[in-house]
Parts: sequence; structure tokens; C-alpha cells
Amino acid sequence: MSRPAIDIDHLNAEQKLELIEVLWESLVADPSSIPITDAQKEMLDRRIAELESDLKTVDDKIAMYEEKSRAHERTSNEHAPDRPRRA
Repeated sequence: MSRPAIDIDHLNAEQKLELIEVLWESLVADPSSIPITDAQKEMLDRRIAELESDLKTVDDKIAMYEEKSRAHERTSNEHAPDRPRRA
């Protein structure tokens, strides 16, 4: 693969950022081409496990909140005074 000659010392900040964007886009086009070490893979696996655990915790908390809300509505309705109906 031939490489274009780029004198980055003569690029301004905007041009350098554009070059970074082009490089990044070329990398993400084929993620499997990016090498990853065993340590990085272990860290990613650990982070994914933590995220899944956190999501389960959030789901559990939401379910508990919803159940408390339903129970509160039931008890509120049971103890609410009868209101006269409007004609």
C-alpha cells in the first residue's frame, strides 16, 4: 500500500483535525482490522459485564418503583372517601 506524503508540520489545526477524522473513519470502516491485546479484551469484557449488571439493577429498581406505585394507588383508592357523582 502506498502512503501519501503528508508534512503535518505545515498543516493548521483545522487541517490536522480533518486528517484525524479521515483516519478515524478509515479505521471504523473495518473494526476487525484494529488489533486488540488480551488485556484490552479482558477490560472490555469486564466493562460489558458491569454494564449488563448495572442495567439489570436499573430494571429491578424500575420494576420495584412501578410495583410500589401500583400498591400506593390501590391503597389510596381503598382509603379515599366516596365522592358524590356529578350529574
